[in-house]
Amino acid sequence: MPWWVWLSLGVFLAAIVATAVFSVFAFRRLGRLTAIAERIQAPVDEVAQAAAELERRMARNEERMAELERHRAHLEASLARLRVLTSAFSEARAELTGVRRRYLRK
Repeated sequence: MPWWVWLSLGVFLAAIVATAVFSVFAFRRLGRLTAIAERIQAPVDEVAQAAAELERRMARNEERMAELERHRAHLEASLARLRVLTSAFSEARAELTGVRRRYLRK
């Protein structure tokens, strides 16, 4: 066999050994990365659950804000009516006081 066949065979075997060594290291690293990913998954799930709970609370708070706004509008309307009634009562009382003074003098 010519020398270049032996050289080619040597290069081929070196490539196979290098590929095998690289594969071993790659599979080990992949195993470590898988273990790290499994350890990280629990905190990620907790964060996802916390985010879902936060979204539920935010939705509930928006509902409460809408309800609060309705109650505030009702309160403002009631206060406006109270001002009108207080003003009418004051006018009626002033009128009654005036009538009482006029009739009690005589």
